[in-house]
Amino acid sequence: MKSVTKSTGHLVRRFAGNADGNLALLGAFLMIAIMSVVGLAIDFEFTIRQKERVQHSVDSAVLAGALSRQRGEADDLVIADVRKYAASLIETAGGGLSCTPLVVTFDEVSEDIHGRTVCTQPTFISQIMGQDDMSFSVSSTSTFSVGKVDVAFVFDVSGSMNSDNRLSLLKSAAEVAFDELLPDDEVRDGTVRLGIVTYNNAVNAGSYFNAVTRSVTIPADTSNSNGFSNYNNYNGARMYDQATGKRFMYYETGTCLEYYPSNCDQNGDYDWDVARWYWENSSATDTCVYERTGTYADSDVPPGVSAWIGAGNPRWNFYDSDRDKYRGENEIENGGANGSTGALDFYYAQCRNTGPVPLTENKDALKAHVQSMTANGGTAGHLGVAWGWYLISPNWASVWPVDSKPWKYDEVNATKVVILMTDGDFNANHPTAGKSSFRQAMDLCDAMKAEPYNVEIYTVGFQVPSYVQTTSDGRTILQYCASSASYAFDASNGDELKDVYKKIAQSISDLRIKN
Repeated sequence: MKSVTKSTGHLVRRFAGNADGNLALLGAFLMIAIMSVVGLAIDFEFTIRQKERVQHSVDSAVLAGALSRQRGEADDLVIADVRKYAASLIETAGGGLSCTPLVVTFDEVSEDIHGRTVCTQPTFISQIMGQDDMSFSVSSTSTFSVGKVDVAFVFDVSGSMNSDNRLSLLKSAAEVAFDELLPDDEVRDGTVRLGIVTYNNAVNAGSYFNAVTRSVTIPADTSNSNGFSNYNNYNGARMYDQATGKRFMYYETGTCLEYYPSNCDQNGDYDWDVARWYWENSSATDTCVYERTGTYADSDVPPGVSAWIGAGNPRWNFYDSDRDKYRGENEIENGGANGSTGALDFYYAQCRNTGPVPLTENKDALKAHVQSMTANGGTAGHLGVAWGWYLISPNWASVWPVDSKPWKYDEVNATKVVILMTDGDFNANHPTAGKSSFRQAMDLCDAMKAEPYNVEIYTVGFQVPSYVQTTSDGRTILQYCASSASYAFDASNGDELKDVYKKIAQSISDLRIKN
């Protein structure tokens, strides 16, 4: 019994000794595993940083190569320069990093330049586990986005632009953008073209008025029954009297003792016969237009058939329903007449003298046009949005001069841009439109930013008041229309406005990376 007890005690002591050794061995294994995991994480994080450095190096190299190629440098020299540039940047990463020579290829269709390299980064702690290095590949593609670009500048020339010297400051800022996009030290080959449209409560279609509005010739008719019966059909069209060869606005029935119907008041003779108002009798500018209505209101469908732009005729309606007489002093189509305007409302027939400037690379002409701008009237911003789109739309190619025909939407390496500027709310729309200026602008911006048009929209708010209209989610029309938040700019003074236009121009001109 004594010997058994002694043997048992010995086994217990031996087991206890072995247990201590086993725990120590297990702890050592765990420590190595933890160190390996931590080491792997540290090496991996360092390798990721190294990859970012290489990515930046390759991006910079292919950008430089694209610019050299744009200047006409031979492809073999471009490849050599890109490789040398990339290698010098990668060398600064340190850490024992090694990369294969950059493989440089060209896409002859898109004019893109591609670069690719494979790198090996030695590990530091992971070598304990036999992980001597980590490898990764980096590639980059760049193109020169300003290779082909159509840019439409849309300027607000409403009455508020006369305040605080805003119009003068805008003119100076616009010239900064022109100089940036059309630098004097670069050859102009027609691939970079700029256009201009101005808006207030209407747009001046200028010499393109006849091409965008519907023309109706009224046959000689002593009773004028043709013209009168088609009164509503002629609303918004350019109407000509075949008998006199003159342009007129509307037919209306009635007899007035005054020579001009607008001079008739409640003391006049209301037993009217047929009357017509000739355009030459009015003081309105005769090439003003308002928005397109109907099916094609939010599109860039070219003018014609049911897609004509509205001619900015003065509106009138002489009938006084309360008196059952044609009165003409206070009653006007859709309301708005008063004692000074009589029955004629010229609001949408009055626009500024500056018509649209189709796409051109003539910087002097662009600057001269901007310097001629004057301001007055309301703010129908949706008209500016629409006409900015028309200037760069290939669907409007038949309207513009040959040298101003926009690039096709699917043109390789072509970019289309609208730069919309305003100092306030969009607050004027033609009563026949059925939608506010704000709503029409939203719809137009949605349409042109979508496929297949992909128009990039930059917006510039200049001293915009805080009370302007906003969308349901709190965005102004400028924030809504901009292609992204980074495309919406604000300026509170002349220097800031110049800086904004310069930044936008540089953004358009910058080389684009396509990783």
